[in-house]
Amino acid sequence: MFKKFRNFLVGFIGAPLLRLLWRTLRVSVDDRGKLLCRASGQPVIYAFWHNRMLLLPPFHKSNLSGRRCICLISASSDGEMIARVVERFGIKSARGSSSRRGKEALWELAIHFENGTDVAITPDGPRGPRYNVQQGIIGLAQRTGAPIYPVSYTADRKIELKSWDRFLIPLPFAHCRVIIGEPIFVQRARTEGEFEMERKKLEDALLDLGGDVPLCSPLGVTD
Repeated sequence: MFKKFRNFLVGFIGAPLLRLLWRTLRVSVDDRGKLLCRASGQPVIYAFWHNRMLLLPPFHKSNLSGRRCICLISASSDGEMIARVVERFGIKSARGSSSRRGKEALWELAIHFENGTDVAITPDGPRGPRYNVQQGIIGLAQRTGAPIYPVSYTADRKIELKSWDRFLIPLPFAHCRVIIGEPIFVQRARTEGEFEMERKKLEDALLDLGGDVPLCSPLGVTD
C-alpha cells in the first residue's frame, strides 16, 4: 500500500517539479547528430546513461514533441515512479529489464518502432554497472536497423546522489548543455566478437560525449 501511494505521489508532483526545474535552467544544445532537424521521418533510438535520464523528458517535450517516443523502464517499483513521471511528458513506457520481462519489453519496443515511434533506452540501467552498455539495445538496433543517437548533458551546478549510478541533478538556474552525438548504425554481428565490437562502439560514443566534464561558462546553441 505504501509503495502504491508513493508511486502515485511521485507521479503527481514529480512532473510539475521537473517542469519547474527545467524552466529555471539555461540550456544550450550541441546537436552534433542533427537530430533536431529530424522533425519527422523514420524512427530512431535514443541512448543515454541512467544517471542522465532526468532532463530527457522535458527536453523531448520542448524540442521533439512532434515525434512519438517510448522509453524502456524497469518493471520494479522504482521504475513505476519513473514511468508515471515520463508519461506526464507524453512519453510512453515499456516495462522490463535484463532481469525481469526483458525479452517481452524489447519485443514491445520493436513493435512500437515498426509503427513509427522512437525508442529511448538507458543501456546501463537499471542496476549497472555504471557506464557499461548492455546487450539489449544492440540487439534491438540490429533487428530494426534503426540509428542510435547517444545523448548526454552537463551542468555547471549540480548534485550527485550516492546511488550506484551517481544520479546527476542540475541545480536551479544552472547552465546546462545537452549533447547529441552522431548517429550510430549497428552492423549485423555473426559472431560474439563482432557483437562485442558493436556494443563497445556505442559505449565509447556515449563516453566520448564528455558527460562528466563541468561547464565553465554559458554556451550558445550550436548547429
